[in-house]
Amino acid sequence: MKGLTDYITRAIWADILTVSFVYTDDGYKTISPELLPQRKFAPQGRLEFSDSEVITIALFAEMVFDGDEDKTLHFIRQYHLDMFPKLLDNSRFNRRRRALTEVMEAIREYLRDRWHVAHPLDQEEAHLRLVDSAPISICTYTRASRCQSIPFEWRDEWFGVCTSKKSKFFGPRCHVMTTLDQMIDTWLLAPGSYEDRKPMVSLLEKRQGLSVIGDKGYVSADLADRLWDEGQHLLLALKRDNQKERCPKGIQSILGYLRHRIETTFSVLTTVFNFEHPHARSFSGLLNRTTTKILAHTLSFFLAATLTPELSN
Repeated sequence: MKGLTDYITRAIWADILTVSFVYTDDGYKTISPELLPQRKFAPQGRLEFSDSEVITIALFAEMVFDGDEDKTLHFIRQYHLDMFPKLLDNSRFNRRRRALTEVMEAIREYLRDRWHVAHPLDQEEAHLRLVDSAPISICTYTRASRCQSIPFEWRDEWFGVCTSKKSKFFGPRCHVMTTLDQMIDTWLLAPGSYEDRKPMVSLLEKRQGLSVIGDKGYVSADLADRLWDEGQHLLLALKRDNQKERCPKGIQSILGYLRHRIETTFSVLTTVFNFEHPHARSFSGLLNRTTTKILAHTLSFFLAATLTPELSN
């Protein structure tokens, strides 16, 4: 998919809102009622401002306004109130949004599966996955000891080091597994001090017989054996320079070439959706904003194909 997020600057923003709502509402209708927020006085059928509208505006905030909720709501009130005549005030909108985290993830999984039904991968590529992680900063490293987003008794685990950037951070790592077309398959947040290998088993939960390509941080004979025993997964990690066991000639370069695709996924998340700096004030807010950004990335496949089809493969 070329120009995955070019629709943001090329398409009319009212069209982005409309198409986003259509896909979001389609996914919302497939969700089990057990996942929906429990409302005693206003069941979903009687809501003046629907959950799909809340999610649509939250996605629009990530796509256009760098995740700034207040700017987004102000923009909607000034220019598109005809599209959302029952728009909530800022405080109620934020509470409704945070209550929909699980719903957003369910919609993402629906859209992921829908995309691959419409755009199936080749049989040779369908069983391949790419895995990597990226740091997410809750606050500056020096303020971490006073940060209230993480309970004090857990705080030590959230101090991490990003070796590729030679920097320290306070917050989680987002561990992501994608297919070869750069669609995010599964993801999770883990404390920043956790090495990349630790969440691998959880990332592959409910999966079977995959070949997973990772960088040098995933080199581990014990992990490879465990993944094979639990799900017949094959771990293909780039070899370190000082390892005696080397990959066959040419294989290392092929794995490295394929890994560029997940690096592109993180590049889009970071540059377009401000992934590494969510500006959340609580852990529930952090989880919701991360979920929203990943849903926005997934929805971008559909928006790019619908609003800027000339840029699609």
